[in-house]
Amino acid sequence: MITSYSYDDGRELRRHDAEQNLNCPPDLELSKLTVDHVLRLSAITAAQPTVVAANQRLLTLFATLPTPDDEDDPNFRFDLQSAGDTLYLMEANIAGWIQLTFAYPTETALARCILDAFRMLDAEHRAAVAEVVGKRLSDADRAVYTGELWIRAVEQAAFTALIADKAPSDPEAVQNFRNSWLRA
Repeated sequence: MITSYSYDDGRELRRHDAEQNLNCPPDLELSKLTVDHVLRLSAITAAQPTVVAANQRLLTLFATLPTPDDEDDPNFRFDLQSAGDTLYLMEANIAGWIQLTFAYPTETALARCILDAFRMLDAEHRAAVAEVVGKRLSDADRAVYTGELWIRAVEQAAFTALIADKAPSDPEAVQNFRNSWLRA
């Protein structure tokens, strides 16, 4: 669980990603770029579009809710945390997840944290969170239902990111999977 986060627009995370996954410094001169660097970059890019799309969906869903500096609904974050009775829904944690996802869009940290947060809610707290969210998204008489749909959409997007991260992505693994089922 994140309790604080210093946002640096993602430069440090991208630097770490470049050094770890591409085996090159992020300020590598173009003339020093090798075929190996290009192949690693293309493999990472090809492997991650579903994770990136699912993370973008999560960010889009959260964008439908009030932001921390929203003057129209300044108590929303407090109400959300109180309804869930969990630190997972604390403003600082949500902010940390969102900032990490913007900085590192191919990772599944946001998805894991969100699924953990909603998994830990009992039925009463889940309904209370749904009501808080639903009041922001729809009429009061549909608040719980609308909020529950929002929660399900968030869970589905998070699950999609986790599954996509586990799926085989290199061409050989995909071909082996296909051949295995063709032989069945």
